[in-house]
Amino acid sequence: MFGKRILAAVLAASLVAAASGLGSAPASSWRHAALWDDGRAEFCVYQVTWARYGNLYPGRAVLVTVKEPWAPDLDVKADRPRPDGFDVLKLNHARDVPTGIYTYHQMSSVYFRRDNGTVRKMAATSVELCGVSTADMTGGTLRTRSYFDGQGDRAQPWPAAAWPEDGLPLALRDYVKTSPPATLQVFPSLMSGRFTDTSVRTMRLQRLPPKSVEVPAGKFTGVEIRLQDADGFLAYTFEPEPPHRLLLFQSGDGTEYRLAKGERLKYWEEHDPGDEAWLPPGQR
Repeated sequence: MFGKRILAAVLAASLVAAASGLGSAPASSWRHAALWDDGRAEFCVYQVTWARYGNLYPGRAVLVTVKEPWAPDLDVKADRPRPDGFDVLKLNHARDVPTGIYTYHQMSSVYFRRDNGTVRKMAATSVELCGVSTADMTGGTLRTRSYFDGQGDRAQPWPAAAWPEDGLPLALRDYVKTSPPATLQVFPSLMSGRFTDTSVRTMRLQRLPPKSVEVPAGKFTGVEIRLQDADGFLAYTFEPEPPHRLLLFQSGDGTEYRLAKGERLKYWEEHDPGDEAWLPPGQR
């Protein structure tokens, strides 16, 4: 009976979120641009400074955004578009950072419905030589699996009004050209590998005037979307014109992403020896 009450509450929260248009954006938003139908992905490589163990470590991150057809019955990518399906924009975020004699390999995938921008599914993993931690969210339930004491395997309802921090490099593009809300409910990143604090942060949201931004990929004009609360800030600087590539990310803990190279390409075909030449020398 108790489990049925929890399930009913989760379903009710999901219906409320859908009815309120959570995450929805104007029909003319960047998500509906024709370039997402070109059979390619936005493939961006970043020079990373990552905060860990009280230090700042150099590393690499790759952010991939691509349109895919969705199979709603299994909540996975469909082999081909289907009558009962819809399109999603998938954001894959992979980060590799050496720390001493071992390296962190971390990744998240966030799937947004293309039509209204709502989050359909999430998955994340963190791997290093101490162990593996994973997380996923479907159907309004977040499941986490950790090798750390006091955490282990757990499940909890996803807060209906919360945006995943791991999806902000995509979701915040809705506000590059439109006024953002005063605050945003942000669920902490699931790439961290530790799930000790899964409380939602209420962060003030601000869009700053366009400014000059210099990153390894060149000099650009950027629009910064800044989130801030008592614990720090998250600042995302995007190109002002659609599709609003992320140029620069900065966090209050010292973490920073700086665009090294970004193109639209069929990256899944670039897997042969020698194809790594596409990557900037410092990011291979």
